[in-house]
Amino acid sequence: MASGPVDHGREPCPHRILDDCGSAFGMGAVGGGVWYLVKGLKNSPPGARVKGALEAVRRESPRLGGSFAVWGGLFSTFDCILVGIRKKE
Repeated sequence: MASGPVDHGREPCPHRILDDCGSAFGMGAVGGGVWYLVKGLKNSPPGARVKGALEAVRRESPRLGGSFAVWGGLFSTFDCILVGIRKKE
């Protein structure tokens, strides 16, 4: 079974880092939004559950998205460095 070069349809390395940062931010923000919505509903007082949940999402979701973006960027950066050193994908 012959295997040729595999093209995964990804951007070249310098652009891949920013692309992965943005994707990771989106995943962290959406996942964090769901997580903190449930957590805010659970921990808010009975009369202000929805308001407390939305406040928790507004406050915490971008922070988690930023953390995911940093980790995604670091992973992609090291991946590009290793691809450059090895000279193959």
